[in-house]
Amino acid sequence: MWDQITQLIQQVTQQSVVNNPAVPNEHNESVIAEAKNTITQTLSDLTASGRADEAAEVVQNPNHPVAQQMESNFAGNIMQKFGINGAAASGIAATLIPTILNALRGGTGGNGSAFNIQSLLSSLGGSGGGNLQSTLSGFGVKLGLDKDGDGDVDLNDLTKMFK
Repeated sequence: MWDQITQLIQQVTQQSVVNNPAVPNEHNESVIAEAKNTITQTLSDLTASGRADEAAEVVQNPNHPVAQQMESNFAGNIMQKFGINGAAASGIAATLIPTILNALRGGTGGNGSAFNIQSLLSSLGGSGGGNLQSTLSGFGVKLGLDKDGDGDVDLNDLTKMFK
């Protein structure tokens, strides 16, 4: 799934990033990685907080307020991190984020194979998969944060930390 997202982003970023004179060549890969991080982090945050339906809405509707926020965050990040001017960063974000969301919505990955949005959301921690939540809990257990010994890190563990 992640390979498909990466391939998809690589395909749609060619014109907006690689062939864009406003993006210094040495920053092409970093700008592309920032686009992937912005999208996956936003969708991951939504699904991990139990808002998988809203994450699906974001993919379905590029005019969704969260999609608009993604554009704004991405533009701000590439301005700050890579010195891209505001107009160019906004233009890149306004093209790139909706194009990637549209490709996700279109149902195919970068290699032409079927792209299942529910599988994507599940892999980000939504209903059905819970991989992100399990991974984070696993890290907590390894770090000794599982104070009640039940194999996960949750509010009960936090409460026990302060007793």
